[in-house]
Order: sequence, then structure tokens, then C-alpha cells
Amino acid sequence: MLFGRDKKQGKTVLILDIENGSVGSALARMAPDGAITILEESRVHMPIRNSRSAESLAEETHVLLKQATQRAAELASKLRQGSEPALGDVSDIAVFMSPPWGKPNLDTGRPDFVSHMQDLLKHEISPYFESPVNFYTNAGAATQGLRTLAPYEDKYLLCIVTHEMTELLLIYNGAVAGHASMPHGMNLPLRTLKTHGGMSDAEARSLLRLGSGGHATAALDASTGQYAEEFKRAARDLLDSYVPQQVWVVSPAGNYFARALSHESIANVFPQGGVVRALGPKHLQQHVPGPSQDIFLILEALYLRYTQ
Repeated sequence: MLFGRDKKQGKTVLILDIENGSVGSALARMAPDGAITILEESRVHMPIRNSRSAESLAEETHVLLKQATQRAAELASKLRQGSEPALGDVSDIAVFMSPPWGKPNLDTGRPDFVSHMQDLLKHEISPYFESPVNFYTNAGAATQGLRTLAPYEDKYLLCIVTHEMTELLLIYNGAVAGHASMPHGMNLPLRTLKTHGGMSDAEARSLLRLGSGGHATAALDASTGQYAEEFKRAARDLLDSYVPQQVWVVSPAGNYFARALSHESIANVFPQGGVVRALGPKHLQQHVPGPSQDIFLILEALYLRYTQ
């Protein structure tokens, strides 16, 4: 009789996505041939506040980490008690961080991570899992996802929009040639919807994902123009030497931000014109099958499939 895990049966990986306004978790099953499927997933969000300091962002992220790790442990236990107990046996933990917690460093060729947040995460994980923890960036996962989806596109701008931040990655000849960020993201229109539309957090998030305003169209249009102006400022230096004609937007509200980057005020940023497209879960279902609609968790599962 053989003891220990049978590697021929594949393995289960816990994915944690630490964003700047939410924390997502997923249990994903990786088959021996590398194919990966998301078994269970969850995401917890911060309240949409009128403003947020760096200190409050860190504190509330820690609270979400507690909730996410506990939820992941519950999901793993549920799987262990099912018909296939091995599905709940977590072999590895992959943590993906967005700014300000983790970002690419083009000078060193290695990501930069906030060590305090790494320590907090390990502290929250330790009561539930003893598996090794590896850290990656959300930007790395999104870049790998675009390479998988469009392997013959090698010149484009990748715009990753999370709650409080937007990352811009300039891809030239298939490699990352530039990186910039700006302190505006989904919470810009979400705050407007709450303030001027009288909506709850859940209602505002739902409307933004749909990308249409209904009775709140005026509020969304105002935010669209403001986001476009902020984008122009952030992109000015990044696009100084090369301006791509393809822009990919990665966000839970991808359609809204794709329209924002097609705003007339940005026309002079792309003098040769171009195409702005939103990357959605449907584009990646052939690579990560299942019902998941969380674009970041899907991209992170895909990253593990092609890099592990």
C-alpha cells in the first residue's frame, strides 16, 4: 500500500485574491494534465465609503482576510465531507495581490510585495492550512490571461481596474514595456451612484457590472468623464514613446470602463484610433470551465494552469 498523496490524481489549490476593496477565494482542482477547474469560490467586499485612507484600507483588508480564509476553510471542509474527500485536501496556496499590496517591478524583474500584508495573510491562514504559500501579482495573472486568449497580439495596453486603483501595463512585442497606476477605479462611479443615485452597495455594484445607468445614467456619465480625465494623466508618460491601437480592460465592471476609455476626451491620447475591449469570464471558459463569473479568480486559475 502507498502512503501520501497520489500525484496522479491531481491536486487542489487555494487561490486568494487580495484586491484594494475586496478579497476573493477559490478552491481549484488541477488535473494531472494541468487542466484546472474552480470548485468553489467566494468574495467579500469592503463597504463603499466616501473616502478611504491608506490606514483604513489596510485595516479593512485585514478584516476581509479573516473572513475569506475562514470561508475557504469551511469550503474545504465541506468538500472533504463529500463523496470525493481528496477535493478538499489543499496542496498549495496561491496568493495574488493588487496594488498597493503587490505590483510588478520592471527594474528588478521581480514583483514588489508589502511584507506587512504578507505577514498578516500567513497569520490568518495558519490556523486552517499548513500548505506552502506562494505570492503573485494580479497584473501577472492578467498578462498571462491575455497571452493565452490572444497569443498573436503582441502590442496593446492592458488596463486592470480594481476598486481603488487602476494598473496600466504597456505590452510591446509580447513583453511588459511599461507600468503605471492611478488611485481611481471602480469606487469612483460606485461612490457617485451611492451619493447621487441613493443606492445600496449591492445595487451600485450590480448596476456598474451591467454597465448601464437607467435612472442613474447622468451620475454614471459624470463619473465616466472624470475617469477618462484621470486616465489621460496617468497614461501621458507611459505612452510617451509608443501608443498601441489595442486596449484590453480587465475588471468586474469591464464593459463600463471599456466605454470610459472610448470617451471622446481621450481621442487625443490615441491619435491613430484603436479598439477598446473588455475581457470577460465568457472569453476564458474554454480554459477554465465552470460557472465562475469572477474574472480575477478565473485569470488566477488560468495563470496557475500555465505556469505550474
